[in-house]
Amino acid sequence: MKFLRPFFVLIFSVLLFPLSSENNKFRIPDSAVIRKAVADNWFEKSLAELRHNRTELRTNSIGQVFQVRLEETSDVFSIIVAPETELSVDLYTQDGIQRKTVNEYPADTSGSWVLIRDSASGNALYIRYYFASDSDVFVQFSPSGKKTLADYVIDGCFAARGVQIGVPFDYFYTASFASVLSLTEKTLPWHYAEIYPDQYHANLVMIKTIQDNLSRIKQVENGGYNEFGKPAFMFGKNAGKARTVDSEDEKNGILTMNHSGFVKWIVDGLVKPLNGSATYIEPLLRETTNPSPLGLAGIKGRSESLSYSLDWTRNLAAAKLSLQVQRKYLYEESGVDVKIEPFSAELSDKGITAVAGYIKDSGYEIKYLKPLLYVLAAEQPTYFYLAAIRRSVHPNDGSPEFHVFDSSAAIFPYFDKSGQFGCTVFENGREMTLAQFTKKYPDCFIHLTRVLSSDRFSPL
Repeated sequence: MKFLRPFFVLIFSVLLFPLSSENNKFRIPDSAVIRKAVADNWFEKSLAELRHNRTELRTNSIGQVFQVRLEETSDVFSIIVAPETELSVDLYTQDGIQRKTVNEYPADTSGSWVLIRDSASGNALYIRYYFASDSDVFVQFSPSGKKTLADYVIDGCFAARGVQIGVPFDYFYTASFASVLSLTEKTLPWHYAEIYPDQYHANLVMIKTIQDNLSRIKQVENGGYNEFGKPAFMFGKNAGKARTVDSEDEKNGILTMNHSGFVKWIVDGLVKPLNGSATYIEPLLRETTNPSPLGLAGIKGRSESLSYSLDWTRNLAAAKLSLQVQRKYLYEESGVDVKIEPFSAELSDKGITAVAGYIKDSGYEIKYLKPLLYVLAAEQPTYFYLAAIRRSVHPNDGSPEFHVFDSSAAIFPYFDKSGQFGCTVFENGREMTLAQFTKKYPDCFIHLTRVLSSDRFSPL
C-alpha cells in the first residue's frame, strides 16, 4: 500500500494530527484505529479482490463496534466503516406487533467513514466523514493531483467546496475525526455543527402553543383580527374594517382567518404581551417594492396587488422588531429580510451546478429552502421566519406570465435534543412538514423575514 511519504512529512502529520484519537468535541464515534488496522486489506485492493473479503466487525479502543464492508453500485463501489447503531423496529407476528431493538450499521450515520472508488478504473473519488444526526450533512475529501480538496455539504448544497488541504489524500484513510477538525477548523464552516438544543426552547414553546390552538382556527377568504382582537378584513378596499362572523363560530370560540390573518395572529401572540394590543392592519399593507410603472408588474399592480404577502410579512416582522427594541422601524430600516448566501454550488442529477442565492424582492428558490433553514437554525437559533410565497401565473388569455405573492406561512426550524434538524410549517391554520410545504409549492420562490421567538407567547 502506498502510504509511505518522506520521513519528515510523516512526523509532521503525526505531531499535528494524532491518528489514533477517538475523542472529538462533537463526541462522534471514531474508527481511526480500526481503519489503520484494516487499511492494507481493504482500501487499495482491486474490486475483484475486495469481493472476496468478508464483512468484519471490529472494536475501537473505547469499546465502540464498527462494521467494515463493501457495497457496489453500477458506477462506483464503497468501503464502509460504520458504527453500530440501535434501531427500534416493529415486528409483525400472529400475536400482534412487537417493538424490537436491532443493531444496524448505516453507511450515513454519525461516525460513518466511507471511501468511494470508481468501478471502471478503481481510482479513489472521495472519502466522506458523517458527523451529524442528519445524513444529508457531511464533509468529504477528494484527490486532485498531489493536492486534497475538501467539501462541506448540507442537503446537496456546498457550504464550502474545493478547499485545498495541505496533506496527501491517503492521509484520510486513517485520520481520526478529531484530526479532521483540527486540520480544517479555519477553512470549513464547522460552526454549522455547533448545535445547542436548549437554545430552541422558545421555538418549541411556540410550536406547541400553535398546535394546541389549530382546532380553533377556521379558514375564510379575507379574515383576521385587528389591533383590538376584533374580526376585520385583511386586504382590499375594506381592509381594516369590521366584518361579521358566524354566531356559532363566535359562540364556540372559533377564529376565522385567511393566510395573512393567520401569520398576524402568530405575531400578535408575541406583540400583545409587549404592547397590550395587537398589530394595526393598515401599516401592514404598506408597499415595500417599487416596480416600474411601465413594466408588467407595474401595470398589473394598478388593479391588484402582486406583492401582497411580501409586503405583509415584511411589515409584520418590522412591527414586531419595533416593539421589541422600543423604536419605530419602517421595513426598509429594519433589516428583517433574510439575504444570506451560504452555498456556492449544489450536487444534482446534472452534476455540480451553481446555486442561485437570494434574489431581491423574490427570495430563494424553494428547492434550497431546507439547507437554508438548516444554516439559519444553526446560526440563529432564537428566530422563526415569516414566508411569503411567490408563484408564477400563466393567464389563459395568452398574455405574458407574471409573478404574484399571494400566500404566507410561518416556519419554525430547530434542532432536537439528539441534534436532529426539524422544521414545522404553519400555513392558513394548518400544520405541515417542510417536505409537504415544498411539495405544495414546486418551482415557487420563498421570501423569508426573521422574527425573534419567545416563550412569552399568548395568541388570541
